[in-house]
Formats: sequence, C-alpha cells, structure tokens
Amino acid sequence: MALLPIDLQTLFTQSSQVGKEQAVQKDAPPAAQSLQGAQIVQQQEVRDSSVNEAQEQQEGPEKLKDRARRGADRRKGRQKDRKPAGAQPPASDVVRDPALGRNIDITG
Repeated sequence: MALLPIDLQTLFTQSSQVGKEQAVQKDAPPAAQSLQGAQIVQQQEVRDSSVNEAQEQQEGPEKLKDRARRGADRRKGRQKDRKPAGAQPPASDVVRDPALGRNIDITG
C-alpha cells in the first residue's frame, strides 16, 4: 500500500492540528493540578474563617478509659450499698456526753 500525493497533502494540512492537540494533552495534567490546588486553598480559607459546629467525640482511648473508670466506680458503689443481713454497725469506742458542747459561756 503506497502513499499517494493526496494522502501526503491531507497529512501535511492536519499536522498543525495534531501538534496543537498534543500540546493540550501535555499541558492538561499540570493545569488540572493547579486548578485543584486553588480549590483546596479556597476551601481551607473558608474553614479557617468560619465557626465550625462541635462534633460528637468519637470512640478513642480517652473515652474508653472514662467508660471503664465509671464502670469501676459503679461497682464500688454497689458493693458499699450491699450490707450483709446479719451485720451490725461497728461498735465505737468514743463516749459521747449529751450535755457536752450545748451550752457555751460567752461572758467574759
């Protein structure tokens, strides 16, 4: 299959078009990156200048420790509330006088 002069004429007339298309394809990725970078910068500026709503704290090590601590405190409280059926309060060795400390002499 030989090249005819008409084929060469068609190729030469479209060669400038092909060069332009290849240049656009070559420049497309950097242009897209710069556009995306500009969008990211703009979004960051909006985030910096706005007041954000507080978000719910996610499960993390601190929250898990707090939960474990609360569970341990509840268990201790339940153990304190439980008293054996036959248990009596411990006898105190402190003797209390009902008249002691009720009358104060302020004459002076």
